[in-house]
Amino acid sequence: MAFPTANCSCRRACGGDRRADKEIDMAHDEAAAVIAAAKIATAAYCAGDIDAFLPYIHPQRTTFGPDGSRLAAFDAKALRAGMAAGRVQAQVEWRDLQATVHGDVAVSTGYLVGTWTIGDSVEEGTWRETIVWLKQDQRWQVSHLHVSACLTREG
Repeated sequence: MAFPTANCSCRRACGGDRRADKEIDMAHDEAAAVIAAAKIATAAYCAGDIDAFLPYIHPQRTTFGPDGSRLAAFDAKALRAGMAAGRVQAQVEWRDLQATVHGDVAVSTGYLVGTWTIGDSVEEGTWRETIVWLKQDQRWQVSHLHVSACLTREG
């Protein structure tokens, strides 16, 4: 059985089997939960609310950033300090956000559009994001984030 994404409607395509329908509903609900988690975490980040943002981040999260640098570990302490000093800010929104769930692991893809401020650098644009999520204690958390800048503003 294919794993549905939150923006598909494949219930009848998989036949009338009630068990299959239930599995599809559950996967669809979980994909929707991942999308909701991404939107809530992003809103908290944009608001500078680190305490609302951190529960969505796995403590061992890693990132490949848009600058092409090596794998980076997440540093909650540095993020908290940067946000408090106004040196880390974002005003971004999701476009074309989708999620696929595979048990307690999910992958989301989408575009973040808007403005990022990190230190003295302000970047406006569109970024492609692929996120690996883990479900722990009934909560979806970002385990790995891969960000790349789009070559054009349209994506």
